[in-house]
Amino acid sequence: MSWHDTLEQEVLHLYQEPVIGSGYSNTYGEANLVNLVNKFHSLETEQMEYMKSMVVTFSQSDDLASSYVSVGVLHALGMHDHVENAYQWAQGRDDSHMFTSHFDIGKSLAEHFVINPP
Repeated sequence: MSWHDTLEQEVLHLYQEPVIGSGYSNTYGEANLVNLVNKFHSLETEQMEYMKSMVVTFSQSDDLASSYVSVGVLHALGMHDHVENAYQWAQGRDDSHMFTSHFDIGKSLAEHFVINPP
């Protein structure tokens, strides 16, 4: 198994565990966001680029949880152009308000738990 496959499995696992909303400590996916940011910082440059491409792709996913957690990760990592691209993508959707309001939640989570942790 290549490092691409291994990293992809690890990143997907971090999106899924712990389950968002499964408990008080992960009501909005704050643990997922923190774990994804920590994973990103633990990687070598080439692996960071690969993970970044995954997160960027997920930020424009029809899966609401994956997309807003991804926007939070991108915001926490200072990748504001990608955050803006996600918002632009969401504007083209029939349910754009639902996505953009969740993107705002993702950014707030990033600011509270990663950028200015308690």
